[in-house]
Amino acid sequence: SGILGLVGRNRQPALVRSLVANVSALQCALGSVVLRRTAVTTFLRAQRSALNPATVSSNSVSTATLSSSAMHSHVLRGLQLSEQVVHKAAKAPTLCLRTGWRHASHPTRATPEGFSAYITSATSGPGVASGSTGPVPQTSTHASSTFGAQATPGTSGSTLAASEPSEPRAETASVSVLPPVQTPAAAAPPPVSFRRYSQHIKGDYNLLQQLSQPPEAYAEGPAILDSIVKVYTVHSKPNHFLPWQNHPKRESTGTGFVIHDRLILTNAHVVADSTYVLVKRHGSGTKYRADVQAVGHDCDLAILSVEDPGFWSSPTDMLPLELGEVPALQQDVVVVGYPTGGDNTSVTSGVVSRVEVAQYVHAASHLMAIQIDAAINPGNSGGPALQGSQVVGVAFQNLPHAENIGYIIPTPVVRHFLSEVSKFGHYPGYCSLGVMCQNLENPHLRRALGMSQGMTGVLVNSIQATSRAAQVIQKGDVLLEFAGVPIANDGTVHLRHRERIYFSYLITLKASGSAAPLKLLRRGKVMEAEVQLHPNELLVPVHMYDRLPSYFIYAGVVFVPLSQPYLHEYGEDWVNSCPRRLYDKAMHGQIQHPGQQVVVLSQVLVDDANTGYQQFQNLQVLRVNGVEVLNLEHLKKLVLGAAAGSSEGEQTGIGSAIPLREDIVRFELEDDRLMVVDRASAEAAAHRIAERYRVPALLSPDIA
Repeated sequence: SGILGLVGRNRQPALVRSLVANVSALQCALGSVVLRRTAVTTFLRAQRSALNPATVSSNSVSTATLSSSAMHSHVLRGLQLSEQVVHKAAKAPTLCLRTGWRHASHPTRATPEGFSAYITSATSGPGVASGSTGPVPQTSTHASSTFGAQATPGTSGSTLAASEPSEPRAETASVSVLPPVQTPAAAAPPPVSFRRYSQHIKGDYNLLQQLSQPPEAYAEGPAILDSIVKVYTVHSKPNHFLPWQNHPKRESTGTGFVIHDRLILTNAHVVADSTYVLVKRHGSGTKYRADVQAVGHDCDLAILSVEDPGFWSSPTDMLPLELGEVPALQQDVVVVGYPTGGDNTSVTSGVVSRVEVAQYVHAASHLMAIQIDAAINPGNSGGPALQGSQVVGVAFQNLPHAENIGYIIPTPVVRHFLSEVSKFGHYPGYCSLGVMCQNLENPHLRRALGMSQGMTGVLVNSIQATSRAAQVIQKGDVLLEFAGVPIANDGTVHLRHRERIYFSYLITLKASGSAAPLKLLRRGKVMEAEVQLHPNELLVPVHMYDRLPSYFIYAGVVFVPLSQPYLHEYGEDWVNSCPRRLYDKAMHGQIQHPGQQVVVLSQVLVDDANTGYQQFQNLQVLRVNGVEVLNLEHLKKLVLGAAAGSSEGEQTGIGSAIPLREDIVRFELEDDRLMVVDRASAEAAAHRIAERYRVPALLSPDIA
């Protein structure tokens, strides 16, 4: 409709008819991506040329080409096609990517903070092709029923070919205690803060603290169905191209169940970016307002509460369901939920097929998961998988283009989430060593590293500079054991009888702030050390659920921190259509300082204050007035702070050609691009730009 409106105003009826006749050709340009001037201009030229090739030359495109300012004006007035989202089980969430040793995952999705991102060529999750670097045809999808959501494909990193070796025992010729490595403290940049987007994330610490104690009684028999509820959610996610705006709202349904007194457990993707949440009891016709108390997007779990006492007591009291243990292979499970196709409770049954580290598509994390052959359809998300009266898992995704392959979140992951929430009042995330590892299945490589016969482990290739592990682990070390558990050459550890699982499983279930013993091989000597475990931040966030994006506008130039959701705005095929340099930074960038961000010049809102720079977009900002930019808040302080002449730092690079002056701000961008803004012109243009482009504020509140 946006394109047709523009063409109509240029009075090209034949062109309009051609556009209407070629709607299918337009679909690739639609979706959630803001229509940019270049794309529209190219398309209009091609369409007009098809109508009358003789009338269109390189210099004759007056009706097909919009002026720069006009296009920006139209775009920022809302000529942006809303997302065409079909959030089905076969095409639901998105996969975010981390290639190399990183995993693939989801769209608003991408690869999450955490272990698999930095722990080695992790086992690929469901639907992830080994070694794939582009969109994969099969990806696990959420099982919530969604209307108006958009699916985004992902990619996967390299995977381990998991063999089943016997239990290895390391031969320790010499053992020494490894002292902590003294590393110089990095200068801390201004802290990065995020404001909450969903006002329903209450985080009532007193209410959540009860999770540390078991309930007085559990539901049994027919009362189990009374403890399973249907969840109705209205979502509105932010627009990362225009960070002061939201995408159109969408609605979805899911399932939840009572986990403790007056607390309901469901999936995080059921309530992600929620603006309004309702719940309805089994057999009831009344919906009740619910609040989100805590969310763990990396483990795809969330806790809801309902204040209305009538919800909990009418027609009968609701009792929590009891958590059981990880079921054995071939054991029967029953999945209960509210899938699409009806409004009543649905029950499906199946057996446990496998237990492994798998990809959670909601946040592109890799955690322990259970594969079952029970049907998990849209709307089942958040429902319990039962054995008798005990919950053995939470339904959360399925494998599209396959029959009856579903996945449930096992109870160890659920218990870890509940424990962290009761301790902190929110979920801080799963722990990570912050290392990338390589399998040691080649005997010649093991021998060259000084590993004796029977010694097994994985080679540490790199370490995240900000992780605690960087104080005790070095590149080139061989990680032999974690928490006393030997690691095989393929990166797996013993799970149960004749079952193995990737060793990151041991790390991700550790409590935040806990310590774990390590056994390392360094230059032929076996050493022991202890590392404190915490969640690790990433240079480029994989997801931004329940947060509004940060931004800063100066002289009409829009600056934002790079995130994978920003790249997802390029549409379903964002892997191939987004700028390749930004993609590489998102997939392979390593954080060096706490709070570090990749600050990007996103676009230019054309004005007299920035004339000549309108072609600049998607360029990383390297320095402002000769000072290296650490994050968006730091950039704002450099621009609005003290006079330019007082800036510290050696004057190097392309910017050194222009002396620092108090009346200008000098920006050095990648590709040796240089931008100079006059301070007086920028100040005079601020109100004019905000009014012209309908921007409510020139910077986001989190950095104000």
